[in-house]
Amino acid sequence: MAKVPRDERFGWFWRLRWTIEYGLMHVYGPAALDDARDPRVQMKRDHDRRKAAHQARQATAAAHR
Repeated sequence: MAKVPRDERFGWFWRLRWTIEYGLMHVYGPAALDDARDPRVQMKRDHDRRKAAHQARQATAAAHR
């Protein structure tokens, strides 16, 4: 199985850090911005992209077993 680059991982530490940062962004982040500039929307898009890539890697690994 190919090694996943560090900036593309979806491990438990990254998910924990993302959850904390996303929650803090809700409390301390900017009030209301459009979707292109809102950091919470950008974080959510990055999360969804990484999750989809992680699931695809898992499906590929399961198919090769």
